[in-house]
Amino acid sequence: MSDHDPSRQGSRRDPGSDAWRRAEYPPQSPPHREPTPAAGTFQPRVGSRYAIRRVGALVVVLAVAGAAFWYFGIRDDSETAIEPAPELLELHGWAPYWALEHSTPELRLRADYFSEVSPFWYQATGVETIEADPNSPDRATAAFLRTARLEGVRIVPSIIDKLPAGEMANILSNDDQRRRHVDAIVAFVEEGEFDGVDIDYEQFAFADGKGTWDTTRPSWVAFIDELSGELHGNDKTLTVSIPPVYDDGQTDDSGYWVYDYAAITPMVDRIRVLAYDYSTDEPGPVAPLRWVERAVQGTAEASGDPSKLVLGLPLYGYNWPIGVEGTCPENDPSIGRTTVNIRTLDALIEKRKAKPVYNENTGEYSFTYRVKLRGGGQSCKQTREVHYVDGTGAQLRLEIAREADFRGVSLWAFGFENGSVWNRIIPSLAKSTD
Repeated sequence: MSDHDPSRQGSRRDPGSDAWRRAEYPPQSPPHREPTPAAGTFQPRVGSRYAIRRVGALVVVLAVAGAAFWYFGIRDDSETAIEPAPELLELHGWAPYWALEHSTPELRLRADYFSEVSPFWYQATGVETIEADPNSPDRATAAFLRTARLEGVRIVPSIIDKLPAGEMANILSNDDQRRRHVDAIVAFVEEGEFDGVDIDYEQFAFADGKGTWDTTRPSWVAFIDELSGELHGNDKTLTVSIPPVYDDGQTDDSGYWVYDYAAITPMVDRIRVLAYDYSTDEPGPVAPLRWVERAVQGTAEASGDPSKLVLGLPLYGYNWPIGVEGTCPENDPSIGRTTVNIRTLDALIEKRKAKPVYNENTGEYSFTYRVKLRGGGQSCKQTREVHYVDGTGAQLRLEIAREADFRGVSLWAFGFENGSVWNRIIPSLAKSTD
């Protein structure tokens, strides 16, 4: 029996080989101990500006946060939240269509904490074509948009690049096609009565190949410049969601420099940094702490203005096969790597009688279990290994963002979280009504 519903994805994408990440940060075996949440390896620096600034404000913040815990009924006695620093962060959230059954009712409870939400079901399929994913349910997506408007939450939909490899780069390199594409996005925002847009064009990084980056980079900057001017002229905002860089250079060790953080930062309102999907080909951490710290430091340096940066928080994990006996059913999608998220993990752990262990180095949990699969006259026994970020891990990464003076954090994805996540991050969030 499968432990995964392939229609309810966890990751945003499948980026291909992760060998370069794993060479930079080799996986470590988690310690063998009971899965009690730990304080983790990251703590604000002793004597840092966060330890001495606005002490009076901290008292007020903690009082308000305590009231919020009881008001929303999310008190979780099984975990002790990490003490937050006094600065409060913006909260963004990508809301994929496959998690709307959870995110829509959750939005009614948490609306005050969201600076903006991004419906995640729109895609660019041509120069002038932006359309909803054909798998997105009309009634559910309409209900989410209606709820966001009723609650007064800013709606900044994400547009992803669904064109074949290289095609969006070609569009942006042609002055006429780039202008038509900008006009199509502006019309999409105006006709949808949205507050802005989030451009999530990841094909440059994960499909086109590094050999194209030198030519794509200036075209991308020109596109962002033109789009920013049009949107800001209409009192709309521009957010971009892009993978990280590790310095301000253009070497093999610099990360995804095709997006030119330094050039686009003055043009945009926010940059969401996609610091996750570290391990995709082989079992390993989703977003190990040292790698996240490196990504945060690198993007802050390259952008020159960390107050415009928002760190993506992973609320999911991966489930890999690591051993097999017999012949597995050929058409069973669950025989390969699958995804899990925080909201559904407890059921999987209980079903498989698994015992998660916590790795203080990566800030993540992992566990293994065995499962029998049957179908089409074939059967096999698999050993599977799961790695994931929980509420503790989400808060640890939030603290890394705060220490670097990031403006906020964004949930990947809104609808994957549970009460424990809210318990841990709410004390660190600025209310949108403040």
